[in-house]
Amino acid sequence: MTRNLTRVVLLSASIFLFSFTLFNFQTNSTSSSAATMFVPAPRIASKYIGTYSICSSTSSCPIGVADYGVNGASTYSYEATTFTSWANFTALSIGTSTISCGSKSSGCMTIQQNLVDYNVYEKGSAGPIAGEYWSQDVASIVQSGSSFKITPEDNIWNFSSYLASMGGTIYADLLKHCAQYGGQPEYYYCTASKTITTTLPLEIRFTTKTGILSSGTHSGSSYVEFGIWVYHDGKLVSGQDYDEVAFDGKASTSPYFYVSGTTNNPYELNNDAETVMCGYGDGSVTAINSISASFTEAYIAVGSTKLTAISHAWSAGADTAETVSNVKMTEQAVGIGSASAGADNNNQLW
Repeated sequence: MTRNLTRVVLLSASIFLFSFTLFNFQTNSTSSSAATMFVPAPRIASKYIGTYSICSSTSSCPIGVADYGVNGASTYSYEATTFTSWANFTALSIGTSTISCGSKSSGCMTIQQNLVDYNVYEKGSAGPIAGEYWSQDVASIVQSGSSFKITPEDNIWNFSSYLASMGGTIYADLLKHCAQYGGQPEYYYCTASKTITTTLPLEIRFTTKTGILSSGTHSGSSYVEFGIWVYHDGKLVSGQDYDEVAFDGKASTSPYFYVSGTTNNPYELNNDAETVMCGYGDGSVTAINSISASFTEAYIAVGSTKLTAISHAWSAGADTAETVSNVKMTEQAVGIGSASAGADNNNQLW
């Protein structure tokens, strides 16, 4: 697939587009696909959950479930080693996209599980230092008639400071399941070698883990691992942990995914956990013709082995620039968000 390689660079409340040449990337196949970018959203001072409403019939959003560490007027925080999300579709018709997704497709979009990974140790000039990184576990979906082709992809962005780069040494594609990977120094990406094809009803499970490697060549390094599995009518079609990335520098303490309603990350976006429907990449917008779906999100807290459903969720994400239109979220039950056609209003689901 060919994507527009214009990065959305965010300055104050505006989005400026800076053109640049193709990133260096390595490939494990003969594919000539361009690097895939799922870019950060604009930094807007008033754009914090519970204090704004940007979703409407004329303004698109990343739509699904998002835990901001906010419940009404109160806030909370927690640290997690793992996040698992589920997106379950019984009906889906993907409409037009603002970027191309192939001449034979009828529509394309992504579902993104977006997390902020804190305390990730990397090699510094005077020794390992702790940084913050935005990890994105992404299912890129292309529809052709009743068929859906789902390709796992990931991005990692450096959120240690505003416009920080991925210039440090990382050890990529440790699981050897990337068809291609690279993108540095702007960011990191991996496109999985396996594309999964299925029909409705379908379910996609996302799992992202972080910690310290305990064995192998990079033992002692911080890592993040991405996995996606696809089910049809409750039966597994295919899936796997497809990418693992380690950071150069011995970690003195473990990294963790951070959700907090009281602090933002150094990039000045929300410390949240989002599982959201989005455009196909590069800050694009996808129109959804029709949809019936449910979204859930859960985590394993630091020091625990138990998978726990997020206690509160909002209907719109805020950290990613890719968006969808004509989708609204309601509470199906505590812990489950229901998607249908309509205009969302950025509401608390539970």
